[in-house]
Amino acid sequence: MKVRILTSVGIAVFGLPLLIFSDYAVYPIALGLLCALSAFELLRVIGLEKNLAVAIPTYILTALLPLLSYEPFFGIDGNTYVLILALAVFFYLLYLAGCAIFSRGRLGFSSLAAAFTAVAYVSVCFTSMSLLRYMKNGEYLFELIFIGAWVCDTFAYFTGRLFGRHKLAPELSPKKTVEGSVGGMLFTVGGFALYGFIIECVNKNLDANYLVLCILGLVISAVAQVGDLFASLIKREHGVKDYSKILPGHGGILDRFDSVLIVSPVLTAACILFPPFTVIA
Repeated sequence: MKVRILTSVGIAVFGLPLLIFSDYAVYPIALGLLCALSAFELLRVIGLEKNLAVAIPTYILTALLPLLSYEPFFGIDGNTYVLILALAVFFYLLYLAGCAIFSRGRLGFSSLAAAFTAVAYVSVCFTSMSLLRYMKNGEYLFELIFIGAWVCDTFAYFTGRLFGRHKLAPELSPKKTVEGSVGGMLFTVGGFALYGFIIECVNKNLDANYLVLCILGLVISAVAQVGDLFASLIKREHGVKDYSKILPGHGGILDRFDSVLIVSPVLTAACILFPPFTVIA
C-alpha cells in the first residue's frame, strides 16, 4: 500500500503540471510518450514486443499520432487530422498484413488482429485526449475525461465496499458489484454537475448546460466501467496480472489509465455534438 501511495503521489506531481500547461506542446508530447508505452504493454501481453518488424513501426506511429494533433505547431486542423489518423491506422493494417504474409507462418491472423486492435485503441484514445483539449472551451472540457473516469472508479469502489451484494462481472473482476457500479455512476453525474457550477464561477462568460453535463456523466461513467472491464478481459485472456511494472504498486500505464482512455473518444464526440459549455453573448 505504501508503494502504491508513493506512486500515486508521483503521478500527481508529474500529471498536474501537464494539465496546467496543457496549452503547450509538452502535453501532446507526453501523450505521445504514454501512447508508445501503452502500445509496448499491449504488444508485450500478446507476445510481439520482440518482433522488431512489428514493434518498431508501432512505437513510432503511436508516439507521433498524438503529437501531430497539436495544431499550433503543425498547423493541421481537427477535421484534416481525423482523416490523417484514419489513413494512418488503415495503412498500419496493410503493413501488418504484409508482415504476416511474409513471416512464413510466424505471424498469424490472431496476432495481427491483436496488434492492430492494440494500436488503433491506444492511438485513437490518446489522440482524442489531445483533440478535446484544443477544441473550443477545451481547457474546461478535457478535464471531464479524468473527472469521469476517476470519480466513477473511486466511488464505485467505496459504494461497492459498503453496499455491494451482487457481482457485476465475476469472471473478469470478482470484486466489482452492481451496487458499486450504480454508485459510481450517480457520483459521476453529481461530479459533472458540480464541475459545471465551478466553471461558471471561474469564468463568468460561460454558461453550463447542466442537463447535458448530467447525461454526459451518466454515459461517461458507464463507458469508464466498460473500459476497466475490457482491460481486465485482455489480461485474463493472456494470463497476466498487470500490463507491466512501470508504475510500482499500480502495474502499467494501461492498468492505471484503462478507464481514462476509453472515455476520451466518447467524450470528444459527445462534446462536438452537445457542447456542455456555451459562451454567453
